Amino acid sequence: METLMTIILGYLGIAATSVYAVFFMIWFYFIIVSTIISTALFVFWVIALIDCIKRDNKDFAIGGENAKLIWILILILVRSITPIVYYLLIMKKKPQKKIPRKKKK
Repeated sequence: METLMTIILGYLGIAATSVYAVFFMIWFYFIIVSTIISTALFVFWVIALIDCIKRDNKDFAIGGENAKLIWILILILVRSITPIVYYLLIMKKKPQKKIPRKKKK
């Protein structure tokens, strides 16, 4: 099979190694892009989880007494699109109140 490809590519004037190099570059860029995207989604998930833990139960629009626990479980168990949904439903609508810190003397 490789000799057939070499013959065809030789007929076209293309070296087989250059074709393999192009496939390798495409694969390499795919790996880099997917790593960057997955890292960004992981960071966004951590930010959403920390925000959910810091919020009070009354800051959640739906869910009653257990809204915070429900959102924490959803964020932990379903990681794919949940941080985006959490951002649109909770973080964007009602920003978290800043807690004043005591100054050191």
